[in-house]
Amino acid sequence: MKNRGKNTHRFKDNPLEERYAKAWESINTDRNSTIEYILARDINKPQQGEVSKRDREVAASVIQWLGSPVGNSFVREVLERSS
Repeated sequence: MKNRGKNTHRFKDNPLEERYAKAWESINTDRNSTIEYILARDINKPQQGEVSKRDREVAASVIQWLGSPVGNSFVREVLERSS
């Protein structure tokens, strides 16, 4: 897993975190991945090397957190407020 968060040991007890992490990994496997576009200086021309290993780890950790009980509650609250 190239886009790995810091707390993958929690997957055993939190399968939703693992689903979020795997979904994030699946959209970041090719050269023109989502994180490359998100962090590009020019979103029309992402450059190889703009995204560091640390950038990938932080992004993957946040995405995984969204699948945690606390993160999932956060997502639900935001969605409920928008309706």
